[in-house]
Amino acid sequence: MQVTGNNQISNKSLSIRISTNGLSFCIYAPSEEPHYVYSKYKVRPTISMAANLKDALLNEPLLKEEYQRVNVMVTSPHFTVVPATAFKSEDINDIYCFNFPNDDTMHVSFNILRRQGLAIVFGLDKNVHQLITDDFPRARFYASASTLAEFFAERSAGGKMLKMYAYIHEREMTLFVYEHGRMLFVNTFESAHAIDYQYFILNVWKQLEMDQLTDMLFVVGDNGIAAQLATSIATYIKSVELINREDDFSAKLTQGNSTIPYDLQTLLVCGF
Repeated sequence: MQVTGNNQISNKSLSIRISTNGLSFCIYAPSEEPHYVYSKYKVRPTISMAANLKDALLNEPLLKEEYQRVNVMVTSPHFTVVPATAFKSEDINDIYCFNFPNDDTMHVSFNILRRQGLAIVFGLDKNVHQLITDDFPRARFYASASTLAEFFAERSAGGKMLKMYAYIHEREMTLFVYEHGRMLFVNTFESAHAIDYQYFILNVWKQLEMDQLTDMLFVVGDNGIAAQLATSIATYIKSVELINREDDFSAKLTQGNSTIPYDLQTLLVCGF
């Protein structure tokens, strides 16, 4: 990492978001305008994510500056939830391999969700992890599910009804269900079609015996499928709301930054 020698950048933070086929960066600089600068890196699908990241580290100007803090968000369906009372950090590799036995090339990390009394164990390609820690030794790693779980827990604390949150991103949908802010369910489903997401939601809704008249569904997404889903599923669930990002985040984060993925926005405000 290149050090610029400019003391004014010492309060900047960098967030790196890594998904199955995506790589993006967001800089937060509270003393500058705009406060947030987001950049989506054009990955080459013919090479590995590690190779794409290596190219980005060599060529992306945003990654050559000095930062006070570096966050890495891993957006992947490969995570598992463990009650904090039964969690031991030395067991994370065994826990992860039990759930994902074919992921033998993963570096395993974890986040503690203190509000929830849970731990989320997740994996990141070992080569990607090594590249990041070589350039940013103090980088902190977070699962997308971790920041979303904490954010939605706070959002769902009021009211007597159960609340389901559906976050649509890339070719996936991550579902969370809460009762008075306590998480009852979380899982990620892979597809690219609203009709499939509708099926997954209604199946989980039935399994948890949620009420179609009184319980609530909130939908948010990084593409147009979210709005399509919110409209179609209203036939089956009375209370469906398409989340407006401007209601969840400050104007400084949302204005002109509609392309920032929703999970990355939660990381920027979550205070991990």
